[in-house]
Amino acid sequence: MKFLSKIYILFLLLSFSVLNAQDYQARQKKLEAQKISLKKEIIQINSLIEDSRRRSKNLANELEDLQLKISVRDKLININNSQLNNLTSIIENQTKKIEDLENNLIDLKNEYEKIIYTSYKKRSTQMKLMFLFASENLNQAFKRFQYFKQYSKYRKKQADQIIIIQGQLIQKIDSLEIMKTEKQNIVKENKTVKQSLTNEIIQQDNLFRSLLKTQKDYSAQVDIKERQSRQIDNEIRKLISLAISESNKNNNSSNFSLTPEGRLISKNFQSNKGRLPWPVKEGVIVRRFGTQRHPVVRTTTINSNGISIATSPNSIVYSVFDGEVLSVYGFSGGNPGVLLRHGKYISNYQNLSSIYVKKGDKVSANDQIGIVFTNESTGKTLLKFNIFNELKPENPIIWLDK
Repeated sequence: MKFLSKIYILFLLLSFSVLNAQDYQARQKKLEAQKISLKKEIIQINSLIEDSRRRSKNLANELEDLQLKISVRDKLININNSQLNNLTSIIENQTKKIEDLENNLIDLKNEYEKIIYTSYKKRSTQMKLMFLFASENLNQAFKRFQYFKQYSKYRKKQADQIIIIQGQLIQKIDSLEIMKTEKQNIVKENKTVKQSLTNEIIQQDNLFRSLLKTQKDYSAQVDIKERQSRQIDNEIRKLISLAISESNKNNNSSNFSLTPEGRLISKNFQSNKGRLPWPVKEGVIVRRFGTQRHPVVRTTTINSNGISIATSPNSIVYSVFDGEVLSVYGFSGGNPGVLLRHGKYISNYQNLSSIYVKKGDKVSANDQIGIVFTNESTGKTLLKFNIFNELKPENPIIWLDK
């Protein structure tokens, strides 16, 4: 029984080891996916920076792009650190389990040797025959014969189990070595990323000093642009408010009066939260939703009710869902845009150079809306994208497919 209990303990240790390894693999897989996404984003940022440089020698824009890359690089370091912590934890855990398994296996082998030795001393062929012949009757002799037979099977089974556990132990040791190698590779990668980050921070400081010398009025320019952006946001809000009023001809409700079709579209739009296609096929988010500091003028606070996506020149803009063109607009201080209505939800595509739709058009998901405007003075191609729940702006990131 003691032998069997040790076998049971060994199998439990191996089972827990498998579960921990599976947890580790799941965490590492999730972190690796995030890391791949960040590396892809850095490549896109580098491409956009080079394209902007070819079109314009603008220190402020170059500084904004560089700070964006620093931010992404910093996230990549954090992901690497998380992977290292995860690996360190599982390596320590696996090392302890392997030590326990090895100690238990040694005990098992020692006990098995005792079983074999005792069996050899007490159960020679002559003694077995004497034991059988001493039976009182044929039935007892048969039972004693069966006992010898089962005992022989039991010994073989224990030997087989030891061999199996030895094989599994070797696999765990091999797996541990692979994890140690993986950890070394991540440490090397992190060292390279940190060096790149250090170089970019030095470059950032140099650019900032140059900017202070050549563009002393940059802060004032930022304030003007932010005021213009807020004015456009207010005009868009007025357009949505007007549409709500027109849907409520017989009352003064602040919400859309929806038809059965409108309620169905709203429900379908809501059910696709986190799965909507991106309005451009490739790009990098350069301004996020919510309150944030300006990337260059740190004393200026920005309150963004959407996101800004930097993309390639001549990029086509696509509808994120089925709907109807609510408005094609153009305001002073900004480039044209399109509002699409999806029941009670509104998606906004702003800063376009060409528009392919008109008010009242029905559109489907991934239909072409227009082309993003490229600013020749800055070299940037930026799409501002919003999602509204009636008049309430929502974070587009939580709506778009990851």
